[in-house]
Amino acid sequence: MSNRVNIAYSYHNLNKGKTKIWTTLPMDHPDTSASHQAENKYVDDGQNTVFTLTLNENELFTIHYAIDTQKPCNKTQLSEIEKAYYLRSGTLIVVDSKMKDLALQITAQADTVTEKAKEIFYYLVNEYKYVYPPKSRGTLSFLQTKQGDCGEYSFLFTSLCRSLGIPCRTVVGTWANGKVNAHVWNEFFVENVGWIPVDCSVAYMQKKKKFHFLFSNVRTLKWTRYFGELEGQRVIFSYDAEIALPTFHNTDRDVLQQAIFPPIVPFQVKDSPFYWGYESVDGHAPYIQPIYLQFAEENLTVPSKKEAAKYLGQWRIIETGSQRFFYTLKSISFSVFMIGFVLSLILKDPLFSVISGIAIVLTCISFIARKERIILFSVFALYFMLFLSSNVMKLS
Repeated sequence: MSNRVNIAYSYHNLNKGKTKIWTTLPMDHPDTSASHQAENKYVDDGQNTVFTLTLNENELFTIHYAIDTQKPCNKTQLSEIEKAYYLRSGTLIVVDSKMKDLALQITAQADTVTEKAKEIFYYLVNEYKYVYPPKSRGTLSFLQTKQGDCGEYSFLFTSLCRSLGIPCRTVVGTWANGKVNAHVWNEFFVENVGWIPVDCSVAYMQKKKKFHFLFSNVRTLKWTRYFGELEGQRVIFSYDAEIALPTFHNTDRDVLQQAIFPPIVPFQVKDSPFYWGYESVDGHAPYIQPIYLQFAEENLTVPSKKEAAKYLGQWRIIETGSQRFFYTLKSISFSVFMIGFVLSLILKDPLFSVISGIAIVLTCISFIARKERIILFSVFALYFMLFLSSNVMKLS
């Protein structure tokens, strides 16, 4: 099956005044089609390439590109700069003596880097609860409440690994289908092996909320396989939290709090409101997914909008090849099934039962072809085929 996807991103500056944008989208790639050229470009110590641009009021920024969702990273050695970057402590990802004590306690029976990371993975899946949205961001709040979303799981996994001297990073991206399906996970580094993927939050969902992804367009694995393996349906926007913003200027906190219309606070950091688009985290973006931005102070004179598009923009990811074909078939066949099922109940006509039966079998086949819950939908397909055959006999 094809692992290539087409990505369309847009940000419409419906804010007052100019909005400055920092993005990790590949604006300078030869196969990228973008409405704007970057004003500036820099590479941070984690090898994120960050572009900046400024949009005037009501100006629209668009970018289209295609990538392979399963393209491997073959790096098996880190430079000293990279190693220091992926061992550092920050505001959201704290590495200190308390974190090290906890990590040592969790990994007391482990010897190798991989064994230690696996013990941390089991600890997070078993001891913490997935809750969205979290009231506060960062490892300290997650340790206290033991409740958070994919970002909080990834921050704490990173903190615990780094406290043991294991280079680790938060991976910020999205599921590789649909609209604005943002997600965050992890990678830790083993010398001479490379970056190894881990997803604690999806492992938690697969272990404790097994039906969460049942009818989704995402392939799923047994929860234990999310240590060291992923399903290959993800797009990466950036690596790690707290990416440097060299030219960002914080709006004075008094100005924000005393404004006619104070801005929305999406979450707290260190028990203090964080004003997205007006503040940085000590000169860094909390994360870039796939943008961080700076609003003009003029916006403090009008009510703030709660739409996610104002803060992250919008994106749509379209699969290609057989994945796209079976995605379309699944959507259409399930709609036909629902219509046929309702008409069969109303009209008592076996013809509509046959139509709905064919449609639901095609739906199950589409799930199987996309490798989504193969065993479950194989059982469903056999059941509905028996149901279909009985209704075909009624027509004869």
